[in-house]
Amino acid sequence: MDQKKAEELIRRLAAALRGTELYSPSHPLVQRGIDAFTTAATERLQSSPHVVIGFIGDEVVVDGMRLPRGTASLIGFARDLRDRGIEKVTLSRGLSRAEVGNLLSVFGDRASHVPLPDRLAAKGVRNVTLGRIVVDEVSDEQAGIAAARRVYSAAVETAESLWNAAKAGDQPDPAAARKIIDGLARLVTQDRTSLMALTALKKYDNYTFTHMVNVAALAMAQARSLNIEGPLLREFGFAALMHDIGKVHTPLDVLNKPDKLTSDEFKIMKRHVVEGAHILRRTPEMPALAPIVAFEHHLKQDLSGYPENIGSRRLNLCTMIVSIADVFDALRSNRPYRQGLATARIRSIMGEQGNPAFNQILLKRFVNLMGLFPVGNLVRLSGDELAVVTAEHPTDPFRPQVKILTDRTGAMIEEPVLANTWERDSRGEHPYAVVEAVDPESVDIDPLKFL
Repeated sequence: MDQKKAEELIRRLAAALRGTELYSPSHPLVQRGIDAFTTAATERLQSSPHVVIGFIGDEVVVDGMRLPRGTASLIGFARDLRDRGIEKVTLSRGLSRAEVGNLLSVFGDRASHVPLPDRLAAKGVRNVTLGRIVVDEVSDEQAGIAAARRVYSAAVETAESLWNAAKAGDQPDPAAARKIIDGLARLVTQDRTSLMALTALKKYDNYTFTHMVNVAALAMAQARSLNIEGPLLREFGFAALMHDIGKVHTPLDVLNKPDKLTSDEFKIMKRHVVEGAHILRRTPEMPALAPIVAFEHHLKQDLSGYPENIGSRRLNLCTMIVSIADVFDALRSNRPYRQGLATARIRSIMGEQGNPAFNQILLKRFVNLMGLFPVGNLVRLSGDELAVVTAEHPTDPFRPQVKILTDRTGAMIEEPVLANTWERDSRGEHPYAVVEAVDPESVDIDPLKFL
């Protein structure tokens, strides 16, 4: 199919769907829209058994051909279908006018909670199938930490551009943020282990931007463990990414002060939740969840915290998830005023008896999700060897699988040794045990190279 015909096919589909949503099924404009799209589709299906239409971000792909960015209405059409979980539409030879009409009525019905493929099947549509785009799926050759690192690095760079735009008084670009979230969503689904390992490695010189990406990744991992997926998973990630955007107006001497903030300084700090909500509310195409989370993420379960005096409300689920990710990542990060804490210490702080800061059920799920020694952590063993955690034990968080990198003297060994710390030797003893987590920078080792 040449580009002109592909564009015409999409324009007719968009116009037909618009008519279905605006008018009754018998309206002449609806009928003409069905006729026009059926004609264009069947013409293409005469020379090919299938036509595949995909929606990637704001772009449309027809039979592998990425169409040039079109009008605002076509961009909106692509986003609308993708946000409703329609990433790929395959038309097959034999497509009838009646099937096109049923397809459009199913697309136009936003009230039903029945999955779209089930509704199509119920209407007898056999020559249209809906699916997911896997164009950007990590291949076997690319799988692993290297591919995850590329996605993560690009996300941090984009987070910096979003921050700088907001700091300059411009609106952060939702399309750029959406690309970050799409990449992280794929990793959360396909290679969560590598992504979680990357979030554990940060340096102060870009803490603000790594923190944005880490909170998004940790929040999406939590959401995915609750079986949240598709557009809603991405909206959770979007809100998490932008939760601290109000800090663009907070003076750096307040943000990075090594001592306790004065009363006046704390008042300045607390403004970021309201300012962040204002920034996000004023930004076109920003998901509605983002300003809510920006406003709520320092509120505790009993509504103490800040902003104060907001009346009665129930915190959003995304807010509660983001609050856990935010505090966890902040506590384990190296900051100008303190060193990052070990995972065990963070667990103790966040899980204090009666702590109203977190939803306790969600916190317990998060602790189980992360483990005591998360994959990618550098640890010291009982024999003083250094090792990187490569897998967690399904029931015993104290005994992960590790790859031993150094001998007892601290010298790197030529071939790292994989060891299951839960296994016993011939005497019934554990030859290896994890003693503590180690800051990789303190020993100049990048543990991710060994995953």
